[in-house]
Amino acid sequence: MTAMFFDDDLLKIRRRSLLRLAAAGGLALPSLPIAGRALAAAVPDRTFRITMVLGRGESDNEFGFKDYLARRGLKVDYTIRNTGGDNGKLPGIIEEIKDTRPDLIYSWGTPQTRGLLGPFDGADPRKYVTDIPVVFTFVAAPVDAKIVPDLGRPGRNVTGTIHIAPIAVQLNTIQAYRPIKRLGVVYNPQERNSVLTIEGLRAESALRGLELIEEPVPLNDRGEPISAAVPDALGRVAKRGAEVLYIGPDTFIAFHNRAVVAAEALRLRLPTFSVTELIVRTDKAMLALASSAYGIGRFTAFKAAQILLDGVNPADIPVETLKRFSVIINMPTVRALEYYPPIGLLNFAEIIES
Repeated sequence: MTAMFFDDDLLKIRRRSLLRLAAAGGLALPSLPIAGRALAAAVPDRTFRITMVLGRGESDNEFGFKDYLARRGLKVDYTIRNTGGDNGKLPGIIEEIKDTRPDLIYSWGTPQTRGLLGPFDGADPRKYVTDIPVVFTFVAAPVDAKIVPDLGRPGRNVTGTIHIAPIAVQLNTIQAYRPIKRLGVVYNPQERNSVLTIEGLRAESALRGLELIEEPVPLNDRGEPISAAVPDALGRVAKRGAEVLYIGPDTFIAFHNRAVVAAEALRLRLPTFSVTELIVRTDKAMLALASSAYGIGRFTAFKAAQILLDGVNPADIPVETLKRFSVIINMPTVRALEYYPPIGLLNFAEIIES
């Protein structure tokens, strides 16, 4: 069967799904809300010091951040500290930050950000950074993670950006591609982002009558997820009848083990949907609804400029996401799976052919 041909009922379902997706704002390339705003603040003749605390090295997110500030004319001395996913390194990084006192801290990801700042209702200044401005990025649920109490007004010395679309819009995208009844997910039960995402998926799946097939990655005796166990977890999801594998904002799954996840899913002939773009662009996962990492980096830098140039208190700067997302389809993977999208989706999706 060539999947470009569908019966009338399926076409009607997909048209409705596409309309729901369009109404939710998920059908366009991301656009920075900063375009067209007056850049009134003069750039001081000084060099700012920014410490970047990362979990997986520099990527397009950081390149976008640096590029925006450079285009604004800021001179910046960057200090890069990378945990490599090991939060045991954070106390040393915090001590260094307290000693060197940079003008701003850039923090990537929920584990790093929560580890730097502590919870908003219990941040001990002896243990966490509380008196230096922080901008975070790639944090999926900052309120639930207790990084800020309110997105509109963070109320502490931190603001930042959210990089993923709402779960309802994500599921609209999957259903616009092809209606399914069973959605599979493999996740790190030790990663707060992932646990919160699972809770959201459960609620939204129940509303839609979808069965959510969950497989947490087994932990070792130190409470750490076991990378070698990921293929078996994927196999269990496929055996239980998942029609699509959901790849959420899970650093362990979607970044550290992305090559294994994408390759094993393809071997199992399991279509993949990701909420971030990297695994689709570089590792041949099938489908994503994502903001550009470079664009999110620029948006995060806009918030940094509000702090450094405009003197705005981070507590008053809203935590936001870009308003539009890209649908990204990896066509070699589509052809390998013979799992073709409807023509309506192809009309506005970004197609990857490599």
